Amino acid sequence: MKKLLQVHGKFRTPLVAAASAVALVLGVIAPLQAKAANEITFVSPAYIPGTVAAIKEAITDWNKANPNTPVKLIPGDWDNLGDQLTTQFASRTAPDVIMYESIGIRDYAKRGYLADLTSLMRPIQKLIPEGEWKAASYGGRLVGVPFLDQTYVVFANVDMFKKAGVAIPTNSGGLTWDEFAALAKKLTTPTSYGLTYGLLKPASSFMILSSNFGAQWFRGYTTNRASVRVTQAELEVPLRVYDMVYKDKSIDPANLTISAGPSLAPFIAGKTAMLLMGSYAASDLDVAAKEKGFNWTVLPLLKGTTQAQGANPQTFSINALSTKKAEAARFIQFMMQGKYLSKIALGDGLVPLTSDALKSGIEAKKDSPGWSQIFADGGNFTLAPFAFVPEYAKWKSSVLQPGLQQFIQNKISKDELVKRLQDGWTNLR
Repeated sequence: MKKLLQVHGKFRTPLVAAASAVALVLGVIAPLQAKAANEITFVSPAYIPGTVAAIKEAITDWNKANPNTPVKLIPGDWDNLGDQLTTQFASRTAPDVIMYESIGIRDYAKRGYLADLTSLMRPIQKLIPEGEWKAASYGGRLVGVPFLDQTYVVFANVDMFKKAGVAIPTNSGGLTWDEFAALAKKLTTPTSYGLTYGLLKPASSFMILSSNFGAQWFRGYTTNRASVRVTQAELEVPLRVYDMVYKDKSIDPANLTISAGPSLAPFIAGKTAMLLMGSYAASDLDVAAKEKGFNWTVLPLLKGTTQAQGANPQTFSINALSTKKAEAARFIQFMMQGKYLSKIALGDGLVPLTSDALKSGIEAKKDSPGWSQIFADGGNFTLAPFAFVPEYAKWKSSVLQPGLQQFIQNKISKDELVKRLQDGWTNLR
């Protein structure tokens, strides 16, 4: 203010000078307020350093090219983002652009909280497989842009395989579950187990992997009268894992009390020859390879009657109440460019869903057999029936998860598990 008064010292009275100064200050502030009004808010739960860096790079480049519609990054948390969004949508304070997952956004779409992106995303429609688009749709409306997905893969400690005299499977047709179980049993010794598999919360991996056997889980899922039906196909994965724990004894019982993340440590420490986990573990194994010389790879994708795995892609959505839908859509398309999306995927250890990003990722990791296998697996995503059911997330957390936990911990029988899952859905409805 002192500088402004000096500049305008020619005014004859303090009142005029003050008025002029205020006017000038307002003139300076006005554009800033306009800029804030045009700001696009973007919530992202990404936390892995490489992924966060890639997202920030894209935002920085966008802001340079689009100074009138800058993007503001709002860090989120995967563990509570759902509750956070529920509160924000109810109070009409949700951000413009939301990074989440297809299953998680369905309930918000049902409540009308998400914008229809069908026409806004037509320019990039051909870049992504149709099944992934369907996974991010609800009621005939596109409510999310799928950009990354995760396969559940079998990581292998190459040195432990060599020491045991066991060849690394390379069959392009996939590793059958019978072959997988036999391999885990063969690699189990008095001092180490064949497989590490964090089973404290088995619902997500069991559901995704159940597509290997054509599991449906839900009937009538395209109507408002969906029902849960548990048959042999739905039980294949839980029963096979149960046998590996209690019959083959190839999975350390301690795995029953740890989640996916902590299962990495014993694998890297050489206590188990294989690790069944989401492909995102590859980014951590890269670090272990660099720092400790850890020699890892990925085995062919697991196969039942098929190698298919249920799709639950990460998505970008737009708040239905946003006043900047067109600008937000342009920002999403900007982020979907291969040079950004491939870096985001590599940071997270996930499969990018656009053809150019996948090509960029393959080129960046062409010397890594493990990464090459992960990228090659990207064509096996299928549309899982549960992706159509808005209430799935609630049933999964309140019924499916505790039911599977008790079964895999040998606390309830197979028949009791079936009853709980089916009755739990009925009672939930």
